Amino acid sequence: MQQRPRLHPGLTAAWTLVEAVRSDLLATIRPVTAAQWTFRPAAGEWCIGEIVEHLLLAEIASSKMARKLIRGDYRNLPFPRDATIYGAELDRYPFGSLDAPAVLVPGSPRERPVVELELWTAHERFQSELAQFRGDDPEALRSPDPATAEWFTLGGWLKLQAWHEKHHLTRIPRLLASPGFP
Repeated sequence: MQQRPRLHPGLTAAWTLVEAVRSDLLATIRPVTAAQWTFRPAAGEWCIGEIVEHLLLAEIASSKMARKLIRGDYRNLPFPRDATIYGAELDRYPFGSLDAPAVLVPGSPRERPVVELELWTAHERFQSELAQFRGDDPEALRSPDPATAEWFTLGGWLKLQAWHEKHHLTRIPRLLASPGFP
C-alpha cells in the first residue's frame, strides 16, 4: 500500500474536511444508476453526472491553484487594501448561487465509474501538491480567485474546495426527490 504524503500541520484540519466531504459525495453517488446519473429534472438544470463532473473540474482547479501558490507565482501580487481574504478558518461556502466559470462547466455526462476514478486521481494529485509545501505558514500564501476576485490563503483554498463540494452535494438529494426521477 502506498504511503499518503504528509501535509504541513497547518493544512491538516482543512484537508480532513476535504476528505470527509469527498467521502460523503462518493457514498451519495455510489448507488446511483445510469438512468439516475443522467436524469435532468428540467431544461437548463444539471444532472447528477454533470454536478459530479463540475466538482471534479473544481478540484483540479484548486490543485493547480495550490501548486501555483506553493511555487510562489503570487508572491509579488499586491494585496488590495479593501479585499476580502478567506483562510483556513472558513466555515461555510462564501458564495450564493454563481454561474460556473467556463473552465468548470461540465460537458456531456460521462459514465459514473469513469468520473469516480478521475475523482480519486484528482484527489490524490491535490494531496500530493499540498505535500510540497515546506514553508512555515500556509496562511501566508494567498491569491485571488479568478472567478470572484476574492482572496484565499492556501488553507482557504482547501476549505473552499470542501465547502463548494458540500454546497453541490446538497443538490443531489433534491434531484433524487424530483418528480419523474427514475
